[in-house]
Amino acid sequence: MFHIERQMKTTLSSIQRALRTLQTFSADQPELGVTEISKILGVHKSSISRIISTLASEGFLEQNSVNKKYRLGLKLVDLGNLVLNRYDLRDHVRPFMEELGKRTGEIVHVAILEKNEIVYIEKQGEGQTLTVSTKIGGRSPAHASGMGKVLLAYILPEELKAVFSFGPMVKCTPFTINEKPKILKELKKIRKQGFAYDNEESFQGIRCVAAPIFNSNGKVIAALSITAPKQRMGHQRMKDLKKLIVETAQSISRQTGAYRI
Repeated sequence: MFHIERQMKTTLSSIQRALRTLQTFSADQPELGVTEISKILGVHKSSISRIISTLASEGFLEQNSVNKKYRLGLKLVDLGNLVLNRYDLRDHVRPFMEELGKRTGEIVHVAILEKNEIVYIEKQGEGQTLTVSTKIGGRSPAHASGMGKVLLAYILPEELKAVFSFGPMVKCTPFTINEKPKILKELKKIRKQGFAYDNEESFQGIRCVAAPIFNSNGKVIAALSITAPKQRMGHQRMKDLKKLIVETAQSISRQTGAYRI
């Protein structure tokens, strides 16, 4: 009996340490190293190292390939979505996307950045005979899309460096920008103007206009786009839709509490 109670206490202690390890991360300290966490919790470095290794293997933590520090992982997003489903970003953006779809008659996407790819998390607007074949949960190379370029344009330099380290930038179409100097120049331009064009860079014959969505900390958390075949998306229409997509993205950002808008 004593042995069982002792074993339970040891297990509970390990779980508590793991939970407290996760709670050491904050908006002010989004990334921490093993030594830093060890000092914060007052727990031996070897114990923290084992806990972090387990949490990382289960997706609760992930390692920054640049500075080797750890940050909260996407597994926590999955769990958070179960609890905060009513506050899900998709719920916020859906009405705006539906309105955009009605006004333009085109497909509207929202995507997030994961490593060197974008992940489509919402899609609205159907009915056109000529359209783009995408699906929620689908992925595309970030450097080769309007939304991806928007998301890359606003991340930190060290994060961008990590993106480039994931592998070569594939040339999806003859129009894809896949040379690093040209990409950096393009991203600088996007940061300055606040939107991005995709001129057949991801899918040949498909164009889009994209803009960033900010959260309450002024961080870009997603990108919004209007996508259409070039037959309906001439250069003049792309310019005309630029204002609409930026204004809509700003409205969504205000709803999430973004202070930059």
